[in-house]
Amino acid sequence: MGIGIIFYILSSLLYVFDLFLLVRAICSWVPSFRESMIYRLTYTVTEPILRPVRDLLYNWEWARRCPIDLSFIVVVLLVNALSSALSYLAYLF
Repeated sequence: MGIGIIFYILSSLLYVFDLFLLVRAICSWVPSFRESMIYRLTYTVTEPILRPVRDLLYNWEWARRCPIDLSFIVVVLLVNALSSALSYLAYLF
């Protein structure tokens, strides 16, 4: 039962990180929010994960020319997949 709780806690932390990503995306669309404390907080929390993925993707020319930040999409997909896997493991244990 103890390991199931650990999986559940990790899944919950990933869910919170996913919310930070969502808030960052919304704040980036509204110019007046880009200077807010909320945006700075979400940037501080999410950028250490987004930066390495962005650097990895920018090794390819097609990713550099893309008009949207593909690293954001990749991280959201990975976080959701990992969260789902941890939730399933928590259910099993």
